[in-house]
Amino acid sequence: MRLKLDQSNRWVTLALYIGSMLLLMEWVYPLNIVTDTGETHVFMVFIVLMFALSLLQLPVGVVSTIKGFMLLVFVHYLFVDTTFFSFEWIGLLAQDMMQNIVATMQQNWQALTPLFRTILFLLLLWMLSYLLYYWFVVVKRPFAFILLTVLYVTALDTFTLYEANTAIVRVFVLSALLLVLANFHRIVEKESLALPQPRQWVKWLAPMMFVIGISAAIGYAAPKYEPQWPDPVSFIQAASAGGFGDGPGDGGIRRVGYGENDDRLGGGFQMDDTTVFLATANSPRYWKVETKDVYTGLGWQRSSDGETIANDAGQFPEMSQYGDVVGELETDFQLQMVEPGNLTKLPYIYGTDQVGTDQTGINFEYNPITGELLSLDDGEQMLVEDSYSFEATRPDFPRNAMRQVPVEYNSESGIDEGYLQLPEDLPERVSALAEEIVAEEDQNRYDYAAAIEDYFSRNNFQYATDDVAVPDEDEDYVDQFLFETQRGYCDNFSTSMVVMLRSLDIPARWAKGFTGGDRAFQQETFPDAGSGVFEVENNNAHSWVEVYFPDVGWVPFEPTVGFQNQASFSTGESIEDILEDNEDDTLDQPDSSEQSDVNDQLDEGSDEDETGAAASGDGPTISLWTTVIVSVIVVVTGGLVFYYRDHLTTAWRKRQLKHHPNQSTITQSYQFVMKLLAKEGYPFKPGETLREYASQADRVLDGKSMSELTQYYERFVYRDESLDARTSDYYQVWTRVTDQILSK
Repeated sequence: MRLKLDQSNRWVTLALYIGSMLLLMEWVYPLNIVTDTGETHVFMVFIVLMFALSLLQLPVGVVSTIKGFMLLVFVHYLFVDTTFFSFEWIGLLAQDMMQNIVATMQQNWQALTPLFRTILFLLLLWMLSYLLYYWFVVVKRPFAFILLTVLYVTALDTFTLYEANTAIVRVFVLSALLLVLANFHRIVEKESLALPQPRQWVKWLAPMMFVIGISAAIGYAAPKYEPQWPDPVSFIQAASAGGFGDGPGDGGIRRVGYGENDDRLGGGFQMDDTTVFLATANSPRYWKVETKDVYTGLGWQRSSDGETIANDAGQFPEMSQYGDVVGELETDFQLQMVEPGNLTKLPYIYGTDQVGTDQTGINFEYNPITGELLSLDDGEQMLVEDSYSFEATRPDFPRNAMRQVPVEYNSESGIDEGYLQLPEDLPERVSALAEEIVAEEDQNRYDYAAAIEDYFSRNNFQYATDDVAVPDEDEDYVDQFLFETQRGYCDNFSTSMVVMLRSLDIPARWAKGFTGGDRAFQQETFPDAGSGVFEVENNNAHSWVEVYFPDVGWVPFEPTVGFQNQASFSTGESIEDILEDNEDDTLDQPDSSEQSDVNDQLDEGSDEDETGAAASGDGPTISLWTTVIVSVIVVVTGGLVFYYRDHLTTAWRKRQLKHHPNQSTITQSYQFVMKLLAKEGYPFKPGETLREYASQADRVLDGKSMSELTQYYERFVYRDESLDARTSDYYQVWTRVTDQILSK
């Protein structure tokens, strides 16, 4: 269905439509704060394009084709590394769509890939551009969407970290303007009043703008009462017995936070929102603290405490030892401890290779066996009050290279066989389940690990922080979780994945630390970092899995339901490509088990362009700048087409009338003249005859051309006269009438 628009005043129409677009953007602004979404400007550009195309009123087929093409361009920029619209690209997209359709039919929502979820979100923005066009421009009823926007912004301000102080002012001012314009225009139409000329609009708008501006300024600057009720978020958290963390498990409630003792896992615990540290970062990242390698059946221990490496300058290349096939992006960040509690070691992101602090007398040591980074003052382990500065070459793990690694452990791979350790009394059904999970997978280490990572979400395992079982002395922690409770938190999921991987002869270990935390806006620790500061609390204590890949290194995996892997992944190049001097090879398609975060893909889009590490296509990919330039060209072109649309339509109608004169084209051409007159403020009134209407129009056109055109039209349509004799005369009169109207 193509929207029909009564544009008795194009400027009011345009203002309403732009206002609806700006309101929709208020829904997208908070996404990088309340979720892990990054690069929200990509969605902003998409919104502008969708609205511009809807406004042009081109044929629905043309608009849909252009919008579909732009959607594919944005998806390609965000996710695909191959050449745009190549056979390889089409194959990758088709395979991903088929996998997600199957997952949707099975109602396995956790298995939906980031690419598919992003397509759904872009389709939603597409549909909203159409619906808002109808609500704001056609029927001029914007109140419902305005109310939803106000509720949305205020709810985010109340229940999330999003600060809506300026957003609510923007929404108020914009909403007031839109409501006034829509209601004024509706009254004018209802009462058949003549709209003021564009120059007169200033007199109408100035008082309205003054009142709205004064109201907004007073509301923003006026003193506010302190909160009259407790913070609902704190109240909800206090009323909940949920949480997650580490520490000794006794089956009772445990306090969340980082703990040293993991000998006995299990049991529930309470939430603790104490801030452990603040850190600068572009996007959420795992903050690693340590790893453990011995699974006892009840918890985790270490086979060796290892030996630390000391370096007064804080340089530890051993921390970021990855193969040549791993892409790297240089970055730096800062970390300020607030209330570390039980934490005595420095958290760091993957790829960190140097650490320092302004406090004098501080030395650093790194333990390559346990992964611990220590801060020492005169030989005593401590965390300083000053901030720490880090440098890192953040890894971008290549899936293709990891798919080239055989499943079975090889003693020549350079990794200790201890990472295959399992208790002798491990129930056989654990290893049998692991073999069943990977039975239909390609026999390589990455696909096996990804299949097990995805197993829990595909089989309705529940993430829970209360009523979590504690195994008896003669029970196995993993066996109980996999076959009895299927309910737990990060420790249950990560431990189970490590054990199943080891049962398949894949080296793996248990990693501990923190998730990325939430963006901190009201902080003074890093005043120049803006929104690039994350607050990590005790609630963010977490555990995950690391799998070893020769020529790549230790790669993190995230099996916990409801969590996304915060490491960076790309298609990458295979080992064969490197050995054969970059000879082209077929790219493998990531399957639905690869739980890459949509937000990681958004954040890494620009990073990959800088480093080139993720590029593996045969030709250049479309960059964001190219997309922006194309978008600007499309918008400008669309604006010109919109502005001169009547002239363009007239030219097309003129051509049709000249080369294909028949009853249909004559009828359409006459109705088009009526539309042009309606836009000039002279619509056809109910009960009025065509001759009466033509007579009124002639007064505007200063002649009798419209009456003459109407006589021809009536003879052709109502008297069924032959068209051959007078079509040229009708054509000349029609041309004269349209030229007169367009010259007004």
